[in-house]
Amino acid sequence: MSPSAVRTPLVVLGVVLAVLVLLWVIGRLRAPDPDRVMRERLEADARDPFKRWVQSAFLIVTGNCDYGHLDRGEAIRILTRWWEVHGPVEHRRTLDSLADPGRPDNAWDLVRFVLVARLGVAAGYLDDARSWAEIRPIAARLQRAYPDWSAMAQAYVLARRQARGLAADGTEDDGAMAAIRDNIAHLHDSRWRELSFRTELGDANG
Repeated sequence: MSPSAVRTPLVVLGVVLAVLVLLWVIGRLRAPDPDRVMRERLEADARDPFKRWVQSAFLIVTGNCDYGHLDRGEAIRILTRWWEVHGPVEHRRTLDSLADPGRPDNAWDLVRFVLVARLGVAAGYLDDARSWAEIRPIAARLQRAYPDWSAMAQAYVLARRQARGLAADGTEDDGAMAAIRDNIAHLHDSRWRELSFRTELGDANG
């Protein structure tokens, strides 16, 4: 076999590999950046003052995203792992338990209601409009229970420490608790400066 006959298949293979690499690079460049997509969806929702208020509550926990916009598989994983919710019936039961009017209104139950309601959207257990409708009266209850953002956030933090068996003074905070503290500090310097805790939320019964 002549040298040129040997080189020809190698050249063809090299060209094919180069084309495949090029196509992969183009695909990566065209793929939407998940963080950017999440920011854009948050900004779009935030044009509604009610939704912006709700974001300013749940970002205490989520940091930079709305659980309602997560990938479905990720939302189902969170609901299964942390809430033992495996379907729409258990999701409904969990929401009803967190909203139970038989207990005094508190940030621990009501902020978690918001989180679970938004997770339900991403998981396919609740549609987006229904989620916001169910959150509206919960947000109003939070407003009635606390005087400002700081009081609500502090109540959530203290309750979370208690639920996790951590010292109330923060000396035993784990990584997740430290992240929540960082989220709160960021909100103090950004959204909470711009948005009153007493923002009108609309008709809580509508």
